[in-house]
Amino acid sequence: MIFHLANELPVQEPAVLDHESKDLTWEEIRILKTQIRRNTVLIDDFVNRLDLMINKEKYPHRAVFIHKIRRRLELLMEENDTFRNVLWKHYQKEEILRKCRAM
Repeated sequence: MIFHLANELPVQEPAVLDHESKDLTWEEIRILKTQIRRNTVLIDDFVNRLDLMINKEKYPHRAVFIHKIRRRLELLMEENDTFRNVLWKHYQKEEILRKCRAM
């Protein structure tokens, strides 16, 4: 068993969400990354379902439930693209600021 003194434990910082700031906070970046991972798992699941139903089970391509799965898949992919674009722009801005500070 390991015992920790109170001063050895890391201090947890409160989650800060600032919608008025142009820059993303660490908490907002963490939320975006987590949501991208969750969406990626769901996208893989929907692709596997479509593959099973259309290619292996030979359901018709225009079935209503297949259309619903495809629509949900499209929404998840668009959401992931949006989140990735937001993160990419944030990282580009940080890189530009680093280069400007280095000069």
